[in-house]
Amino acid sequence: MRNNWQTYTLVLLLTAAQTNAQEVVTGLLSNKVLETALSQPSLKSTKGTDTLSLPFTDDFSGKGPYPSSVNWSDRNVFINNTFSVKQVTRGIATFDCLDEYGKLYDEASAGIFLADELTSSPLDLNLTPQDSIYFSFLYEAGGIADMPEEQDSLTLSFWSPAEERWCRIWRAGGEATDGFRQVMIPVKNTRYLAKGFRFRFTGYASLSGIVSEPSRAGNADQWNIDYVRLDKGRTVNDTVFPDAAMTLPLRSLLKGYEAMPWYQFKQASLSLMGSTIPFSFRNNAPVVLNVTRSIEIKDVKNLNVYEDDLDVDNALPMSSYLYNDPLIYTYSSTTTDSAIFLVTAYMQISYSDPKQNDTISYLQRFTDYFAIDDGTAEAGYGINGQGARNAMAALRFRSYLADSVAGISICFNDAYNNANQRGFDIMVWADNNGVPGTLLGTTEGPIAKPGTNNNGFVTCLFDEPVKVNGIFWVGWKQLSETFLNTGLDMNTLPQERQYYWLNGNWQKSLVPGTIMIRPVMTGGGSGTGINDNPLFNDLFIIYPNPSSGELSIKPSGAAPEDFVTDIFNLQGALVRSLPRSDNHDVSDLPSGIYMVLVKTKTGKPLTLLRMVKIN
Repeated sequence: MRNNWQTYTLVLLLTAAQTNAQEVVTGLLSNKVLETALSQPSLKSTKGTDTLSLPFTDDFSGKGPYPSSVNWSDRNVFINNTFSVKQVTRGIATFDCLDEYGKLYDEASAGIFLADELTSSPLDLNLTPQDSIYFSFLYEAGGIADMPEEQDSLTLSFWSPAEERWCRIWRAGGEATDGFRQVMIPVKNTRYLAKGFRFRFTGYASLSGIVSEPSRAGNADQWNIDYVRLDKGRTVNDTVFPDAAMTLPLRSLLKGYEAMPWYQFKQASLSLMGSTIPFSFRNNAPVVLNVTRSIEIKDVKNLNVYEDDLDVDNALPMSSYLYNDPLIYTYSSTTTDSAIFLVTAYMQISYSDPKQNDTISYLQRFTDYFAIDDGTAEAGYGINGQGARNAMAALRFRSYLADSVAGISICFNDAYNNANQRGFDIMVWADNNGVPGTLLGTTEGPIAKPGTNNNGFVTCLFDEPVKVNGIFWVGWKQLSETFLNTGLDMNTLPQERQYYWLNGNWQKSLVPGTIMIRPVMTGGGSGTGINDNPLFNDLFIIYPNPSSGELSIKPSGAAPEDFVTDIFNLQGALVRSLPRSDNHDVSDLPSGIYMVLVKTKTGKPLTLLRMVKIN
């Protein structure tokens, strides 16, 4: 690995002397999406065993994060829609240095090692060379992640049923591809033309920094593949796959935020709503297509539905589009606390092609925090090197009414041998003409290490909530020269909202992504007040808030059957441990603000720590 992240490493020249303190972008050491999926019974390994008939086609637009157990007999690759911006249909298969459990391979080293493999289920290829069989696929080196080095490779092998051995057919080294390239391979050798034929993609990778800079060691040498096809009756010129499809993910309909508190949105809803809804679409067909777009927005809590037919256009063959269709809509719900909306974009065309990639969805969340990032880390970010002690990173937000920051949720990545587990402080600043200004509040944080929730967010609370109004900044100060390795969302540009501090100067971050930190709000401008809202996430609703003595904890259908609830005071002392029950009497607790943590019986947290006021 040449460590392509160094493209984004910024060496700073200070006025007094030169220092090697720098912003650093590095690969991930674990995949939290896979770690979370592993605990879901429906996603546990189900290897394909039936012999498949032609045609074989997979564009990886099905439900991830694992490949289809019908088409594939292993699940080491990561099915996603975030590690490339040039895919031809929604969904890609990413090869990297992380195994099916989302962990760095045990064999990972600075030398070349075998990493991800993707092996097809057995196929019935009892045919003859005259049947004109061709195998094709698209591949991309690096994507938005780390570019493989020349000695790293992606290979394709065919299985010979009679000889019971794999034969290498094709290899690509770490040359940049500038998007996806198509490969066409004839299958003529009779050693493969039998029932039980299989094919396998294999990624070979290497790590750098694993010894010299272990805090920066991580995922590397990534490849993406898309649209795998095997069929008879093809020719070498059969390079067009007649499929019109959505491509990039649907994003927030808000201006500048992926999530925010519901009461904040209601304060400035008209100015916060975007005026368009973006559709990323590609016509892979050889003909002009008439494309109709429509949208459905569902209030998940109240099941109210908004629908609209947006626009119609002709799409030229083999062309990509970003439609920004006018949207005359403002999120609306009868709820007074939190809200969640399912936004679904549809594409209708009068053309016979696969339809599962013509629809794409997005969950718009209104809970107790602001989020700029999309919730998925593609890389790690930090400030590293001599002179980095006391370095700070900050991200800009805006409160639309007087409010208080209770804490900061930070996505911490795993690091090799836990090399990044250092102390840090959380901080809130006022704005000073577009850069962080007066320090409004700071509290010593815990040791930096990933949380157990999806994507590794942990919530660090201030000793006292910090009052804010208008533009404010949140971030951290590191206490050593080893960077903290926070999550970096490579699909969200910082747009001058992200700064870092070294030796007395705030400087605009130039890394190509947004650090994953989120201010958690109380809903009250007094610094201690909390609004009369329940606390909502994907698994639980906790209410009322404030409480006069009764606390209800309602699990969703996705929550585990057994869980317990711990209540802590603001000093961190456990004051009550509650068994599973919808309703609890906490009237004997002294009036004040408490933190609520729901976890499994084995101690695995299921929610972030939430703050509840008990009168």
